[in-house]
Amino acid sequence: MLRKSLLFVSLFVFCTGLVFGQDPLAKKDSNKIEIQHAEYLDIIQYHNTQVNSLVHNVILVQKDLTLYCDSAILDKASNIAKVYGKVHFNKADSVHAYADSAIYDGNLKFAELFERVKLTDKQMVITTDHLSYDMQSHVATYHEGGTVTDGETKLTSRNGYYYTDTDDAFFKDSVFLKHPKYSLEADTLRYNTALDRAYFIGPTTIYNTESTVYCERGYYDSETGIAVFNQNTHLINTPQELYADSLFYNRETGIGEAYGHIVFTDTAQNVIQYSNIATYDEIHNVIVSTGGSVAGYVLDNDTLFIGGDTIRTMQDSLKNRQMLVYHHVKIYKSDLQGTCDSLAYSDLDSTIRLYGLPVMWSDSTQFSADTIHMLIRDKALSEIHLFSKGFIINEDDSLIYNQIKGRKIYGYFVDDELRVIKAIGNGESIYFGKDDDDQYIGVNKMVCSEIYIYLENKKFHRISFINAPKAEFNPMDKIRLKDLQLDNFEWLYEKRPKSREELFPEALPLQAE
Repeated sequence: MLRKSLLFVSLFVFCTGLVFGQDPLAKKDSNKIEIQHAEYLDIIQYHNTQVNSLVHNVILVQKDLTLYCDSAILDKASNIAKVYGKVHFNKADSVHAYADSAIYDGNLKFAELFERVKLTDKQMVITTDHLSYDMQSHVATYHEGGTVTDGETKLTSRNGYYYTDTDDAFFKDSVFLKHPKYSLEADTLRYNTALDRAYFIGPTTIYNTESTVYCERGYYDSETGIAVFNQNTHLINTPQELYADSLFYNRETGIGEAYGHIVFTDTAQNVIQYSNIATYDEIHNVIVSTGGSVAGYVLDNDTLFIGGDTIRTMQDSLKNRQMLVYHHVKIYKSDLQGTCDSLAYSDLDSTIRLYGLPVMWSDSTQFSADTIHMLIRDKALSEIHLFSKGFIINEDDSLIYNQIKGRKIYGYFVDDELRVIKAIGNGESIYFGKDDDDQYIGVNKMVCSEIYIYLENKKFHRISFINAPKAEFNPMDKIRLKDLQLDNFEWLYEKRPKSREELFPEALPLQAE
């Protein structure tokens, strides 16, 4: 029927189940969108342009793409189809996209899908209200918010990019991922659906029932349970916190590793630890720190720092902790310093044990023995015990040293200050006496089985000898100071740590106050 007033020709064909076939001898353009099926067809000619209006059970095809819908407008000249109602794109029978409506450019092989959009492949499902799907580059994108579901994993974000041929997806802006074993918030995230692996790009926070991790680079593999966190890493597992350059964790083995500028705190134990490399075995509750490590214990208003090549801490089923520090050990507290080759600490008796030529200093007093024990009570140093070849030297003035030797020597502290020393067994002493004007009057040399020394203002004040002491007194004008040294006398002041910074290798982070 010709309608000149409207300047178009309409051809209406009605046939239930109308199928459009092709002349087998005609040359087929594989880039063109072809009509495979429709129940109604309107062919409209307008300004030398032919438009096909298709209705009911419409099927359009282009190479390996099949497009289903309720109705469509196909512009053959531009090779563009506008489709409506129950839209379904089937790409190579592997990727499927659904929507209420869409525009498909057959030349660019590019689709815009609108309202209740769903894209699926063998791995995942994307839902959104507006999706762009480039079938040449195999990339689907959304910029108005979307949700990705992959098995038990659900992810939402403002922007999303999914590469269907590599199973890679990129998400940006308000990214939130929910997995049965963890949750994640990020600014930017890459997720591989085939591997079930999330890659962190930019500030990212991961939560589970026990802990929280922050990082700015890394990945987590849900299948293998392997996690790698890099750049400004921060782990919170209350009451414990860990800072490091990077973290590695294997869920299957329970092994965690930390690298670079490690700072670990435990507020329940009043412990802080620094190291360069650390390994944690969660099955056996063992932490080994190497490459130079420092542990700090808060005692009252001060901190006792212990540094060494390696620190190994263990915890039993009752939460009792043991710590071993070995090789080149140094100890620093504002009023107590020490060195030894190895050290052990146990929560069971709150005792620090020093081995391998241990030497301790408290103010002007030096302690040395084969083994030294330091007893901690109520977060304060309570006693110091010297076993075998115990030797205490108190520097009273320049070149003037009060000295005590004994098989066992015990020092007792009050308010972190050494107040009483007791030497038992084969006791020997050299003690400089003073008059009421605090002037030296002479030196006492004593041999006795039991000796008590009382200190005031960090100096020897009074000495008592028990059980038949053998004494010798010489006035000051009759002695030479260099001769007044007991056997094995050795003043080791040059080995005394002068500050806590001496305990820290250059690569370790600067300790906190």
